Amino acid sequence: MTAMEMLNWILLAAALAAMLPIAAFCVESLAALRPGDKRPRELDCCSSRRPRTAVLIPAHDEQLVIERTLRSIIPSLRPNDRLLVVADNCTDRTAELARRAGAEVVERNDPLRRGKGYALQFAFHCLTADPPDVAVVIDADTLPEPAALEIVSRRAFRTGRPVQARNLTDLRRAKGPIEAVSIFANRLTNLVRPLGLTRLGAPCRLTGTGMAFPWAILEESRPAGGNLVEDMQLGIDMALRGHVPLYCPEAGVSSEMPDSRRAFASQRTRWEQGHLRTALRESPRLFYAALRNRSWPLMAMAVDLCIPPLTLLTMLWSVLALASCAAWRYGASWLPTALLAAGGVAFVFALAAAWAGFCRRQVPLKALAAAPLYMLRKAPIYVRLLYRRQNVWVRTERKAVIPASAAPPNAGYTLSDGIANRHCRNE
Repeated sequence: MTAMEMLNWILLAAALAAMLPIAAFCVESLAALRPGDKRPRELDCCSSRRPRTAVLIPAHDEQLVIERTLRSIIPSLRPNDRLLVVADNCTDRTAELARRAGAEVVERNDPLRRGKGYALQFAFHCLTADPPDVAVVIDADTLPEPAALEIVSRRAFRTGRPVQARNLTDLRRAKGPIEAVSIFANRLTNLVRPLGLTRLGAPCRLTGTGMAFPWAILEESRPAGGNLVEDMQLGIDMALRGHVPLYCPEAGVSSEMPDSRRAFASQRTRWEQGHLRTALRESPRLFYAALRNRSWPLMAMAVDLCIPPLTLLTMLWSVLALASCAAWRYGASWLPTALLAAGGVAFVFALAAAWAGFCRRQVPLKALAAAPLYMLRKAPIYVRLLYRRQNVWVRTERKAVIPASAAPPNAGYTLSDGIANRHCRNE
């Protein structure tokens, strides 16, 4: 085999490898535009018994936001429900303010084992003496919509599966075009793709807040304490035990984007490095289990997990496209270039359809011109993955605080501003 033939095979293999996640993303995004089924919402509302629910809030130094969050949750509770705040290694007034707001508070102090996963392990342990029917996890900086807790609790109880609410970061309007692009990326990941998977009859990932678990399955699976993305890992572990997560777009929770550049980098480093490492470790397990059990849900979950963060996917596609064009110019095969060009066109079309269907109200079209700057801001995250990986959980800084009286903007929200809004409407 000549050097040119070897180069052709290498480029072709790289192009095919890039096409797989692009194709999966396109299928998920376009499937989200299909009509939905209103029956699950109707079944939830007509359920014969409202399950006894425990709302768990892991909190580390959250005195700026904890009262606002508790005030948004308490009106949704019934007399036999519990509201439990885990003040985890706190050095501020989080525990005091939570008690004053009316929550039950337990304090955990273990500086060597810090992170949300450990806090949730502790919270679930605290519930074992008097377990609820359903446990709902809400982050300390998250505001649920008025009926969100009711909907996810009933659905988890009725289906016996973990349930993930719609979890978005557009609690406030974007301050500039880069923040608008960040909102677009979040909506693609936490709204469009899981909604598409639901339309295809596939499970979703757990995203950390707005999660509801029937107590029976929590006794089998507990969060991985030291994992950077303990929610994603928990969803995979439950799926492998036969409890695949269910997406519930009718119920929404909202939070703010990080207010500073350093907080943005810290949060995205934890999320995306954790995602990549979990995908490399867990996707083979999912593929093997899917083939062994002939399970479409596990196969779909494995394929979805193999889609890297979209910024990284775009960067990889760009590098491969430039390399294949250069090789073609000097005598290599045209086929890798053609494949990558087709993939690029499909990728852009899927992004445009997702924006038109689900994001155009929140993300003006002109703001998307800042996408290259957004990618440049995230590039160091992937560079650090090669030489300085993050191994410990780091709390995202809080600065700006929305007044406690402010209602989540997604109340009365429709899933899209275009074709899809007639298929799935929040009431």
